[in-house]
Amino acid sequence: MPLPGRTTAAAPVPPLVAAPADGEDRATEAALRPKNLDGFIGQERAREQLDLVLRAARQRSATAEHVLLSGAPGLGKTTLAMIIAAEMDAPLRITSGPAIQHPGALAAVLSSLTGGEVLFLDEIHRMSRPAEEMLYLAMEDFRVDVVVGTGHDATALSLDLPPFTLVGATVRAGLLAPPL
Repeated sequence: MPLPGRTTAAAPVPPLVAAPADGEDRATEAALRPKNLDGFIGQERAREQLDLVLRAARQRSATAEHVLLSGAPGLGKTTLAMIIAAEMDAPLRITSGPAIQHPGALAAVLSSLTGGEVLFLDEIHRMSRPAEEMLYLAMEDFRVDVVVGTGHDATALSLDLPPFTLVGATVRAGLLAPPL
């Protein structure tokens, strides 16, 4: 409590939410993440399995098999997706389940992929069911079927996709449909 006759300046209160990360913050974060499987510490079994998948793909000169990563937040799912792309010397595209609420949104993402690209779909359990069903066909046959128009004017188009690797990540594996 201030004394009578004295004024005090209020100390600035720090914001509860900081501003978005700037370039320096991003560079620091990137430097802390391992760049390859050898630098990924812990989770030996997951590292060994991923190493086997990635070595086999490189020996076949093919894309890696699709991968589903499940576990609590902070275990390195995003880092592993980045490592998979780096180990395959492939570009990485990042999106999330909440962003894919319509099959058309998924078709747009998939049709813009380049050959060999790694698609990281974070929170895959939050993707809509219709989009999820479209994803099955894309994963198995590297194509999507899109209906253009409505009623008698509707036309079904089949879009061929380049081979890609899907890396799905979830903290709620129990919410995934059985095919995934």
